Amino acid sequence: MERFTWRQTFALIRKDKERLKELLSYGQQKRSAALHPSFTCTLLYRISNHLYRADKRWLARIVWHFNLLLTGADISEPADIGEGFVVLNPPGVAIMGTAGKNLTVMACAGLGGELGRGEDIGAGSGLCLIGDDITLEPHSGVLGPVRMGDRIRVGAGVVVTRDIPSDTDVLAPKAKLLRANE
Repeated sequence: MERFTWRQTFALIRKDKERLKELLSYGQQKRSAALHPSFTCTLLYRISNHLYRADKRWLARIVWHFNLLLTGADISEPADIGEGFVVLNPPGVAIMGTAGKNLTVMACAGLGGELGRGEDIGAGSGLCLIGDDITLEPHSGVLGPVRMGDRIRVGAGVVVTRDIPSDTDVLAPKAKLLRANE
């Protein structure tokens, strides 16, 4: 794992904040990104990741714990996430793996390993490797050694367990009415 300087870490934090500001601006209404829980969540992740890369693992773990307690997001300190990372609703989010730039994670979504599938595809044993511009909608996830291309939207409630090509929307099947109330 490549070591980062504090300058590189702060550059990532600035990109994360800029992207969050874009997502939070509604027409003329501007909202502060610095006070948003998403910014706190990504800021603490970036600090813990920097400390992890600097071989200050115990300190990185303390910052990870603080992030988990303060925001409710479980973003593992060795997770490798590119610039423009946004977690719109941190509580219940769990992330472990490698992602490119502009990863958007919504409520109760995540990336992680899967028991029994320990292959290493470049992100660590059993972990996913995803590209740029990925959106994980609420209650969705990517589990196991899965490769995902760029510009993919994983719909609400979908769990991805196999490779997905670029420019794809992965959506849940349409809900079926089993019994109509009369």
